[in-house]
Amino acid sequence: MGPSGCGKTTLLNCLAGRVKLDAGSIRLNRERLNKRWKRRICYVLQQDIFFPDLTLRQTLEYAALLRLPDSLSHSQKMQYVDHIIDVLDLGNCQDTIIGDYLKRGLSGGEKKRANIACELLTNPSLMLLDEPTSGLDSHSAYSLMCCLKRYAEKEGKTVVVTVHQPSSQIFHMFDKLLLLCNGQTAYFGDTNSVVDFFNNIGLTVMPHYNPADFILEQVKGSEEMKEKIIAASREARLRADYPHELLPDYFNPTICDKFLNNYHETQIHQSNGQVGSGCGCQQEMWSRNGNTQTGQDPVCVTVALGETTESHGNVYTTIAVKEDEGKTLWLDNQSHASSSVSSSDDDVSWQWPTTFWTQFKVLSQRNFQEARPRMLSTLNWVQTIGLSIMAGLLWFQLQRTEESLHDIQGWMFFSTTYWMLFSHFGALSSFPPEREVINKERQSGAYRLSAYYLAKMVGELPLTITLPAVYHIISYPMLGLHSTTVFVTLLGFLLLNTIVAQSVGFFVGACCMDMQVSITISALYTLATQLFGGYLATNIPPWLKWMQYLSMVHYAYQNMQIVEFSEGAQIQCAPQSKFEVCKNSSYIPVSAILEQEGASLPLWANTLVLLLFLVIFRLLGYIVLRYFRRPK
Repeated sequence: MGPSGCGKTTLLNCLAGRVKLDAGSIRLNRERLNKRWKRRICYVLQQDIFFPDLTLRQTLEYAALLRLPDSLSHSQKMQYVDHIIDVLDLGNCQDTIIGDYLKRGLSGGEKKRANIACELLTNPSLMLLDEPTSGLDSHSAYSLMCCLKRYAEKEGKTVVVTVHQPSSQIFHMFDKLLLLCNGQTAYFGDTNSVVDFFNNIGLTVMPHYNPADFILEQVKGSEEMKEKIIAASREARLRADYPHELLPDYFNPTICDKFLNNYHETQIHQSNGQVGSGCGCQQEMWSRNGNTQTGQDPVCVTVALGETTESHGNVYTTIAVKEDEGKTLWLDNQSHASSSVSSSDDDVSWQWPTTFWTQFKVLSQRNFQEARPRMLSTLNWVQTIGLSIMAGLLWFQLQRTEESLHDIQGWMFFSTTYWMLFSHFGALSSFPPEREVINKERQSGAYRLSAYYLAKMVGELPLTITLPAVYHIISYPMLGLHSTTVFVTLLGFLLLNTIVAQSVGFFVGACCMDMQVSITISALYTLATQLFGGYLATNIPPWLKWMQYLSMVHYAYQNMQIVEFSEGAQIQCAPQSKFEVCKNSSYIPVSAILEQEGASLPLWANTLVLLLFLVIFRLLGYIVLRYFRRPK
């Protein structure tokens, strides 16, 4: 606990291993924090970051499918989801969308509990929560803390919570209190003893006064008052009752000798067999007193202490929990891969709870489910159908003559550029909010980045090509359908150009953290692509000719002309034709049309360049996310 800016969130980031330490070390059960142990820690951020269009149940189901091991069946994973929804009292809102500032969805308290529920699925040993009560009313905050208290007592887990200024009810729920002041420890010990601590230094708490309010008033006081409190905290470390786990010699390899009188030989049974036969000693490490208000039995955690081949010394390899009767969060004693520690140091299965194929399959389904309301919204359908009808009526039944040539080319260029802009800026606008969710999930080790990136391409592909296909199916026959082959081929090049533009949008969105910067860069690139596409300007200066080869519209537009004018009836020359070939012929060949546009590459070469654009920008986007935009 402490005032704003005292270092609460920074401390949690350090404990979770998300901040590089300048000095000191973080240890879990006396072992240095590493990737294996990070899997046993869940970190609930202060911000509730979700996909707004998914319902609460869908969010939890996808989290379970991704973070629970493949050894569990689909029905078993859904049982865990049902149980957590029941325990956290989320049944009435499980079919409500998460929502955001534009769409009404879950309330603030429900979002907080949903955030916690996603992390509880993995059965973590240690739970870190950054100000879970912020933004909640007193009743919602109290209900949330009651859930956390019940979880800590019944499951035998450790819950670390940062709070700013809790109510008296919430304040007395905590077992231990760490008070921070200017990044330093102002008090650490039992919550019930903090009043005596302040009384001993001459700061008396008035009767019927919330201790949390009084404490914050003191640590936010004058500099002399802050120094007085911090100095008293340093002196408290010399007392015999100070927590021994905070003393410098606690991590001494010989610490086991201090507790030999508490050790006892025992066998620990789990659902998968007998554990503990190879352990050197055991220690009754922690026992929490029962809740005096509810009369619950004590919850004991027995820890088996065994030797490992690593240089870290003693580590806890098994945890057995004796639970009281009542509702618990876990249906059986089965351990999860994401929360259990392998007894073999050579076993690397702890790194990912699920296989690449499982992650790809689930993420593809989730990306499709999340993007469908956004990409195929009612407004987009109305816009697409209305625009396709308008374009078809504008260029209705064009004749194959030189007078209509410019109009035919206009439809091709308009169709290419419109869907290029639509997909590019659609990808650009959707990436920043999605990136926050992906960063949160990557930090928790839910899945591989490669699985997500490939799933995003595959999952959104049907949605990306749906609207351009509808536009083409409506508008092109209105121009005059000459050949089914030409119709299908033109559709293919239109869709290829759309996917390439989306790839560029993903790349720019991944590179730029600022939305305004990404929009500016995208506007410059897309407008340059149109200018050098070959329709708006044909007499390009030689020193700018190279810009034409960076234009994706140029290749798609030229391919559409090659396909359209190579099949069916040829274009008839006008009486006063501007083509030289019309002096000796009545029809304009496709080569003459392309020469006027300044094109020089054949159909296969244009297609190959578009495919290269697609592959290169997709790879660049992955490289940026993998190496340059890694979550902190």
